[in-house]
Amino acid sequence: MSRSTLPRVIETVLFDAGGVLVDLDYAYVRRLIGRLQDPPEVAALSRSEARARLEIEKRVKQGGRVGEAWRDYFHSILGENGVPADAQAGIIDTLWEAHQRHGLWGVAIPGSVDVVKELRSKGYRVGVVSNAEGRVERDLGNAGYEGLFETVVDSHLVGVEKPDKRIFEIALERMDGTRPETTVFIGDVPSVDVAGAKNAGLAPILLDRHDLYADVQAPRLASTKDLPLLLDEARGR
Repeated sequence: MSRSTLPRVIETVLFDAGGVLVDLDYAYVRRLIGRLQDPPEVAALSRSEARARLEIEKRVKQGGRVGEAWRDYFHSILGENGVPADAQAGIIDTLWEAHQRHGLWGVAIPGSVDVVKELRSKGYRVGVVSNAEGRVERDLGNAGYEGLFETVVDSHLVGVEKPDKRIFEIALERMDGTRPETTVFIGDVPSVDVAGAKNAGLAPILLDRHDLYADVQAPRLASTKDLPLLLDEARGR
């Protein structure tokens, strides 16, 4: 990971939500698959989920919206884990209904809550910018992040989504006194998160938990647990 592209003065850290702070509820997905066949291990689902984000990458690069990739995303996950094509639609419908009721991205990634608390204790201002469906703040609260962020910007509620720079500008406006040149954004989809941060004049950091994006021109982390050290090194270089 390189710190050279990060500003020396870092005051604000903005996070993506899904895949960075919270994970897909793999236990629930396993239960649905288990009605048809032996369910895959969580590690296999996690790898498949990371690769499914490449479908989102492809959709965005073709000019589509992130939200439109929902079904493609889950078709990729289910297909890679052996679910027959004719059974996938029903599972995806069930997943969508469950997401509307209680949110599917509600499991805190191990260590991430502590990372956010550590950054706050060191004086960083922290917030969230997420392409979501209107309930991300509630889901983060249920996952253990209640009260930790100055703002949580949900694309569904503000009417604009990453990589549009306006969604980042909304976050900075809400966090009165923050500046793009002293703000970093950590996300996990290059064409959405890295590109979006750059569009808004923020320094991007890519969370690449499965080493899929070696060619991306941004500092990369394998875990959010490495974030405090990266920021401290950037400030102290």
